[in-house]
Amino acid sequence: MGILQMSLMTLYSELENICRQQILDSYPSDWSEDYITRKIVFEYRKLFRDIQINGLSSLTIKINSAAYKFTGKSETKFGDIGLIVRITHPGNRYFEGVTSLEAKIIHKNKRKFQEIKARQLNIISSNVQYPMLLLYDNKSIEKFHDYSFFPSTAKQNHAVVVPIHIVESIIRDKVPDYFSQNKAQNKLPIEANSSIYQFSIPLAYQILFRYFRGLDLDFNQHLIQRIKGYEFEDLLDIQNRTLPQYLLLVSVSYGDFDSNIEFDINREIFREITSSEPEEF
Repeated sequence: MGILQMSLMTLYSELENICRQQILDSYPSDWSEDYITRKIVFEYRKLFRDIQINGLSSLTIKINSAAYKFTGKSETKFGDIGLIVRITHPGNRYFEGVTSLEAKIIHKNKRKFQEIKARQLNIISSNVQYPMLLLYDNKSIEKFHDYSFFPSTAKQNHAVVVPIHIVESIIRDKVPDYFSQNKAQNKLPIEANSSIYQFSIPLAYQILFRYFRGLDLDFNQHLIQRIKGYEFEDLLDIQNRTLPQYLLLVSVSYGDFDSNIEFDINREIFREITSSEPEEF
């Protein structure tokens, strides 16, 4: 299969459609963040396999991506999805950044996110800079941080991200001493429309216009090696540590550089995702 060429806005619409379709297809019988995330990750991997974007600037942009499932202990420190972006500009050595996304679904019958735990968010934000809460909603989301920036397709958006640091601030505003009490382990419902969505932006926008340009990423090289599955003493050490359940690696090359690289990852503990079926995982 050759390189797929398209405009940036077409790619944006395709990514939004993936999120919308997988979320709506999952409601109500398969309404769980893990099920939805698995479907989105698989479709994302197919879309970003080998793409070239023309017409955005004088330079062509080539994007290649791969998706993996961690075979060890479930995440607790880095969120559900780890994203590593490798960016190459003409005349410059490439650089890599990493981020983390923790997925949550809205309640079936209430306009609230019932499963948010302050302690969990605090652990994630202490391990990586700029982590995001990834929110899935079966109804269209319209209250973004600044709607004027987003394409008209965002009117049918069902997946948004909010910086975890902002969510922590919302929690502190609701319950000032929450993090200092034992109840920080408990769930704290947060209203969607009247509270958290006003700080959100569409997931598709965050990926294409922020992450793929090197924004909102952590460039700590030790952290990047750890997320890739290195920096462990032995297999037992790996099994006792936690990493993101899903790992997306992306190469974004500006100009004539080849984006179709061999991704550097510990393949003893990560398995490439080639299907959306549960058995694959």
